[in-house]
Amino acid sequence: MEKDALIAMLNKDLADEHASIIRYLIHAYQVGEATPFGSMLLGTAREEMWHMNWLGDEIGEMEAEPLMEQGVYPHDPTSNATLLRSYIEWEDNLITLYAQQAELVDNSELKRVLRQLGIESIAHKHRFEQWLEKLGPAGEEPFIFEEGSFSPEMLQRFREEAGSHYKLVLQHLRHAFVFEDENCEIGSELELTAMRHMKHLSHFTEELADSGQSFAFDYPGVDKSQSMKWALLADLKMTQAAKIRFQELAGDPELKEHVGLTIELDNMITRNDFLASLLEEMLQNVEKSEISDIPVKSQPGKFTVGSLINNQ
Repeated sequence: MEKDALIAMLNKDLADEHASIIRYLIHAYQVGEATPFGSMLLGTAREEMWHMNWLGDEIGEMEAEPLMEQGVYPHDPTSNATLLRSYIEWEDNLITLYAQQAELVDNSELKRVLRQLGIESIAHKHRFEQWLEKLGPAGEEPFIFEEGSFSPEMLQRFREEAGSHYKLVLQHLRHAFVFEDENCEIGSELELTAMRHMKHLSHFTEELADSGQSFAFDYPGVDKSQSMKWALLADLKMTQAAKIRFQELAGDPELKEHVGLTIELDNMITRNDFLASLLEEMLQNVEKSEISDIPVKSQPGKFTVGSLINNQ
């Protein structure tokens, strides 16, 4: 397969896995993450995150740009049962797709990844089939959402925070994929940091779901810096801005009646300090290495970002 065609194929897979994450997360927030059904959905979303990570790393290793927009996941949102049937059909299509793609590629590592994606899609399909049977007639009951206790203004702030953290997650992941190098720890650190911001995102989307509101997860656009220095600066700026907003939100009188959320906001404030300090340390290391202006693609001489950092 030609390189451009392979990159396009993997980016389409990346978008589909991205769509799977969002679909299962939204459903988990609707039914409650602490319920057995919600816990299953959340666990499946986490597995899809690893799928997205594998594909993004493969694209980054090919020195290509990962497309961070999510794909289109057809689904019927009427009830738990209609959603599960949509999921079963979706995962069934992925099983066939990944099997076909694995036969098309020559690279043994990529072939192994695609086969594993297919195997795990089989597990997801069976998981959804079991839950469809387990829910029985109750699963066919249409969703009914109760109105929450937050003001329209506060719900809008939750939407804005969810949007900002969705962007933070995608931006961290894009930078992790682009700067992927087995000798460089920054990519792995950014992937972990993205997962922590995903937890922040979940607090706001859960509150929206509990209030019968939705969050569209529209693509927010991300920084596309071609050097580590500017990528880390962009991530640091957004992380520091989030802390300030958390502090302002925690001081809002409306939240005094919502002790649980206030506790989580206090935790998010301190966690953002921690994440900002990690980014600052990574930035200092890059600046010390004197390679911050080297682009993603290897320069003449075949040096990589990772090899230069290790030789500083």
